[in-house]
Amino acid sequence: MPEEAVRQASMTTYEIIATILAVIALFQPWIITIWKKFFKPLKVTFIPSAKIKLYYNRSGAYIYLGGVIEAKYRPAVIKDISVKVIRQSDKAELAMDWSSFMAPVFQSVGGNSVTTSEIARPFMICANGLSPIFVEFANADIQVVDRLSKIYEKLKLESRRISNINTPFDQAKHQLQTMPEYQAFREELLENFYWKISDYKIELTINHDDDKIETYGYLFSLDQDEVSEFKKNIDEAMLCELETLYYQPVNLTVFQKSFITSEE
Repeated sequence: MPEEAVRQASMTTYEIIATILAVIALFQPWIITIWKKFFKPLKVTFIPSAKIKLYYNRSGAYIYLGGVIEAKYRPAVIKDISVKVIRQSDKAELAMDWSSFMAPVFQSVGGNSVTTSEIARPFMICANGLSPIFVEFANADIQVVDRLSKIYEKLKLESRRISNINTPFDQAKHQLQTMPEYQAFREELLENFYWKISDYKIELTINHDDDKIETYGYLFSLDQDEVSEFKKNIDEAMLCELETLYYQPVNLTVFQKSFITSEE
């Protein structure tokens, strides 16, 4: 083959580089997609709402925490969500597990927009999506739960025994409060009342794919006035069954607390 023809058939260095870059540009979107889907590590993030709700009722002390969970790069299965509240004054812990996960469901029924809720666990989050959650955490200490059940079951039975169409509410209330066990129950509940004057730390743990765990920390505090108001829930909880039987309003205080994110 003549030398001139060989030179025409051969690619210059510039042409080779240009060809390689063109091939890379062609396959780059596919490479990035495959990397994100199969190799880039999954990242699950919890973004809380502005406030935490604190409760005390016949179920004892617990909290309600809402927000959204985000799964970056790949879908994620949320297996469990748990919370531990630590009272900083004495390091007393309140361990809680999710008691309900309510996911809003938007439907069209007969041309009308209807919002319902469904309880689901575990649940899946789509890749690069936000899933709203509203999680109520209940006491995970079975002994505490059983003891509260016994106290309020006794009060419920006594309230039903006392209530009568011929007995005014104030008289029935007095009878209940003068029963032998009532004062002992009240003192026990006051002694074990968790919400005291203190700073508190919340440790939120999310267990997702392959038992991976994400932990988040939040701080809030309760002062004297808040605790004094909160303790009134003890009497309301003890009288709850009787008030219901007499169609009286049940006034249980719920505190909404702002918080800061813990850096630990």
